[in-house]
Amino acid sequence: MKHLFLAALATIGLISCQNGKNSTDETTQNEVETTTYINFGDSTFSTENAFTAAEVVENMTSDLDTVWAVVAGPITQVCTTKGCWMATAIDSSNNLFVDYDYEFLLPTNSQGQDMIMSGYAYWDSTSVAQLRHYAEDRGASEEEIAAITEPVGEVMFKAKGVKIILPDAE
Repeated sequence: MKHLFLAALATIGLISCQNGKNSTDETTQNEVETTTYINFGDSTFSTENAFTAAEVVENMTSDLDTVWAVVAGPITQVCTTKGCWMATAIDSSNNLFVDYDYEFLLPTNSQGQDMIMSGYAYWDSTSVAQLRHYAEDRGASEEEIAAITEPVGEVMFKAKGVKIILPDAE
């Protein structure tokens, strides 16, 4: 009986000394990364599988196309007067112009922040007067504004909702 008791005690001791799962390992595996946004307009769209501005423009095959899309990228320009328009990078030297028909306004200091937007891309031409107005809004010099003499035909984007991504608050 004494041997049985010692064997049971040894078994209990061995079981209690085993390395179980570490609770911090389990917590790390179950954590889901969440992104925090500031929402403008209709923010009910999914942010998954967003396109870049370059991909959207590349898929515009004719000047009759209208393409609905979710687009992600940096805000490269914003109206510094009201926040009534913005632009996002197509490539290092071209931007996709984005407006939202005054349905909402973005912060005038949002240039450089990452965003995701939902809406549609379309072909349009911008008059000289409108181009000069946009140049004035972004703070261009008088010389730059005077140098605008031709209308421009390009792909533009009408955003129905924009989500500005907040940096991690760690």
